[in-house]
This record gives sequence, C-alpha cells and structure tokens, in this order.
Amino acid sequence: MKVFFRTLYSILLIGAGVLHFVHERGFRKIVPKTLPLRRPIVLVSGVFEMIFSVLLWVKKGQHITGKLLAFFMIAVFPANVYMAVKRISFRPGKQANPWILWLRLPLQLPLVAGALTLGRKNNR
Repeated sequence: MKVFFRTLYSILLIGAGVLHFVHERGFRKIVPKTLPLRRPIVLVSGVFEMIFSVLLWVKKGQHITGKLLAFFMIAVFPANVYMAVKRISFRPGKQANPWILWLRLPLQLPLVAGALTLGRKNNR
C-alpha cells in the first residue's frame, strides 16, 4: 500500500512541477502581488516539486524528505488561500468556481500528513 501512495504522491508532484513551467502565468496569478520575483517563485517551487517527486523514491533520508515536503506543502498553502479569496481561475477567460476553490483548501491536510507518513523511518 505504501508503494501505491508513494507513486500517487510522486505523480501528483511531478505533474504539478511540470505545470509550473507549462502554465507559469496561471501559477503566477496565485502568488500575491505584494511579493517580489513572482515568476522565479513559481519556477523554483515547480523545481522543488519535481525534486520531491524523485526524492520520495530515495530510501536514504526519507525522514528528512518527508519533513521538508510537509513544510513545502504548508509553505504553498497561503497561495491557495489567496487563490480562493481572489477567486482566481487557472482557465483564462473563465470564472473560478468559489466552492471548488474553498473546498480544495482542506485537501492540503492529507498532503501534509501523507508527506510525514511517507517519511517515517518505519514506513520503508
């Protein structure tokens, strides 16, 4: 079962990481305008997601990877809140469904818990 969740999480991360480059402008919209260097923030976070996707499969240091990935998921949460508050849509010219924007916020909790669970030493 742990291989299934590791695979699922890894696919989610690599997909999101690639999308940071393919749809960089869409991701830039959810970075608050008060922050400088919004484009580099999007690209660097995409690189981190791809790196975490690979690190999930490296046996050595899984406890550190799990903690860093959980921290990363917490760090990007404000962008998701900003997206919900500002009703930002990834689809150009389309309105975002506020219900979906707000209901997706609690989904960050399983991502944090999953990162910590996959990083447990006894979960290898």
